[in-house]
Amino acid sequence: MTAGSAAMRKEDVRPRGVSILTALYVLQALLSILSGVLAFSLLSLLGSLGAAIGAAVGVVLVATGAVHLIIAWGLWAGRRWARSLAIILTILGLVPDVIGSLTLNPLSLVGLLIGILILWYLYQPQVRAFYARTRASVR
Repeated sequence: MTAGSAAMRKEDVRPRGVSILTALYVLQALLSILSGVLAFSLLSLLGSLGAAIGAAVGVVLVATGAVHLIIAWGLWAGRRWARSLAIILTILGLVPDVIGSLTLNPLSLVGLLIGILILWYLYQPQVRAFYARTRASVR
């Protein structure tokens, strides 16, 4: 072990949960992009109106996927803005889960639980320290 690696601060090491959250964002992004391509392809089979609707839905889904890929990169790289966006998107995602949970929809209940766990994790001291650090290298 070198003196440089021994001096590495705890907040310079990427928490394992951040890696898992990044992988989930990448998966969500890929599914969104795939859904956008499928929406455009399948709805275009319905004629010109279907193609127009498919194009609109497809563009929104592909753009959403691209945003999630950017956030995933930011989470992986330890960027503060990515943590902030992840918190905002998680809170926004809780709204339909809360409404669905009121009707005892099991998928909404699961989504609500996952969203609450993600928010809890993003506010843990070691995660906050990881995103609050200066431009030190991330390992």
